[in-house]
Amino acid sequence: MAKTSSGVKVMNYIRSKASRQYQDVVPVATIDNIQSLGGILLNDAYTPYLNEFVNTLINRIALTIVRNKSFNNPLAILKKGSTPLGTDIQEIYENPAEAKPYEYSDTAMAQLLKITDPDTHVAYYRLNRRDKYTKTITREGLQGAFTSWDNFESFISSITQSLYSGNYIDEFKYTKQLVDGAYDNNKIITEVVSPVSDKDTAEAFLEKCRYLYTSMSFPSSDFNAYSKFSGANGTITTWTDPERVVLLVRADVMAKVDVKALASAFNMDKADFLGRVITIDKFENDAILGVIADDSFFQIYDNIFRFDEFYNANTMAWNEYLHAWGTYAISPFANAVALVTAEPTPATAIALDNSAYSVEEEATKSVTVTLTPAGATSNVEFESSDASVFTIAKVSDASATITGVGAGSGTLTAVTDNGLKATATVTVTDGE
Repeated sequence: MAKTSSGVKVMNYIRSKASRQYQDVVPVATIDNIQSLGGILLNDAYTPYLNEFVNTLINRIALTIVRNKSFNNPLAILKKGSTPLGTDIQEIYENPAEAKPYEYSDTAMAQLLKITDPDTHVAYYRLNRRDKYTKTITREGLQGAFTSWDNFESFISSITQSLYSGNYIDEFKYTKQLVDGAYDNNKIITEVVSPVSDKDTAEAFLEKCRYLYTSMSFPSSDFNAYSKFSGANGTITTWTDPERVVLLVRADVMAKVDVKALASAFNMDKADFLGRVITIDKFENDAILGVIADDSFFQIYDNIFRFDEFYNANTMAWNEYLHAWGTYAISPFANAVALVTAEPTPATAIALDNSAYSVEEEATKSVTVTLTPAGATSNVEFESSDASVFTIAKVSDASATITGVGAGSGTLTAVTDNGLKATATVTVTDGE
């Protein structure tokens, strides 16, 4: 007996969710009738049913596949779920109550009805990711898909893999950037360690992990960075339950560390431990070897994750859009320590090499940025006030390239991730 392909199951699932009119025209899929199904759907007389097929394929099938595959993101376990669009996330932390000595006196009795204000601290997180990924489905592509079930399955996979891969890469990148940004701007506790290059430095790294893992389980203000955010609002005392500890560590470091010994440092057997250690390729700043943290340090939420589509009759093609909006932040209340080879040095000033630049249409010009102090860890991004006049492409934190687009003028802004800005005027001439 022939085995039913996943393509047959997909086609019949689409049929089960389709309108009665679709079901009356499009028969049940079998292992042998893929070409006849394609002949029906691609027949101009049944265009509405082809639109219904594509719509259901993307919004039902592709979305399910993308959601399932999103778990391949090794940092996906740090996500906290979904939150309604347009809603800020509020995190409240209440410091433990402080003991006062027992006293039996008239003065003490007078305190009976006195109000003791709670020591409450609040942090807010706001949607800061709005990404869109696009894939075009052409009529020619559908014609090729309906030649065999293998081609049909490959067609579905090409759609989902293209959209999923873009989202996966960015989610992974944004999560790592939370650590980079915290380090660059001195918003995380740091422990300086030697680069892991041999057995001795690997054992020193292991010893530091053991110390931090154990110490974080006790009430303390030493391992959270609330005071770096709060200024005069003081400190908080918190602790981390052992099962909430995660370790993000670079692959080159893990290659030199004994995993069994590291698991022992976390008081776990190797199998359980591997669920709490996450190996990544690298951080943007080479000084960061890893971070050991309470998993609540990462405040990551999905705001929107959905497909939309638009049929372009002029090209007989469907543009499919995956919208991925989210909130990426770190909690100032959670324990987190970055294991680094050097302390961070946030920028205190930023300057461009000129206050004005002139460039011809379709020509380019280099821009140089200077941070104070030299070697500052702050990240720099570049913005154009009018992309129809000029675009700006980042080369590094110290340089960028202007490209003239159309005659006119606009403003170039260089901004650090700790809020410092430098601006310059960009004038684009027609080159004639």
